[in-house]
Amino acid sequence: MAFTGNPATSATDRVRLMTGDTDPVYEFLDDTTYGYLIDKHNNNEKQAALEGAKYILAMIARFTRERTGDIEVYGNEFFKNYRAFLKDLIENPNFSTILATPYAGGISKEDMLKNDLNEDNVRPDVLQRLCY
Repeated sequence: MAFTGNPATSATDRVRLMTGDTDPVYEFLDDTTYGYLIDKHNNNEKQAALEGAKYILAMIARFTRERTGDIEVYGNEFFKNYRAFLKDLIENPNFSTILATPYAGGISKEDMLKNDLNEDNVRPDVLQRLCY
């Protein structure tokens, strides 16, 4: 089933929206594939969308520039545009959750105090190490 226009209640529609696969006439991936991607990534829709977009890019890589008389179809432009879109998705830190987010605890005094007050943090006793 193609994009239903109801991303508020459908994970498949949300992933379709993120990949741009919303044309009701020509869908790139079917709902079964989107369901597989969502399950594979443990309901992480952003990761499912990134992998789905890679599948779509592989599908449109076959499109070429074709010319028949006065009619010319630039399928390779479609590929270039979608590849640029996918590159933007991968490089956008607000979208991509695949890359680790760096954290440097202790940069400010407030961070250091929060880390010191957290009982779950393991802190080596420096004086004990120096004495032995």
